[in-house]
Amino acid sequence: NEDTLDTILDVSKEGILWSCLAGLAVGIAEMISFYVMSTGVPAVQAIPVIIGGSVLLGSLLGVMMLGEYMGVQGWLGVCLLVCGIGLVSTDPGVNLH
Repeated sequence: NEDTLDTILDVSKEGILWSCLAGLAVGIAEMISFYVMSTGVPAVQAIPVIIGGSVLLGSLLGVMMLGEYMGVQGWLGVCLLVCGIGLVSTDPGVNLH
C-alpha cells in the first residue's frame, strides 16, 4: 500500500528534491577536486580547500536559506577553518620526488 510506505519512510517531494540537489553538489565537488589536482595542485593543498570550502558554504546556506541559527562559537569555528584553509593553501611544502 502506497500510503503505508509513505508513512514508514516519511517521504516528501521537497525532501527528494533536496536529496537530489545534495547528490549533485557532491558530484560537482568531486569533479572539481579531480580537475584541480589534474592541474598539478598537490592533494595536500587541494583537498583541505575543497572540503573546508564546503563547510563554509554549508554554514552560510544553512543560515541564509534554511533559517538555521549558529552562535558565536560556531562562527568562530568557521573563521578558524577559513584561516586554516589559507595557511594550508599557501604552504609551499616540500616535493619529495
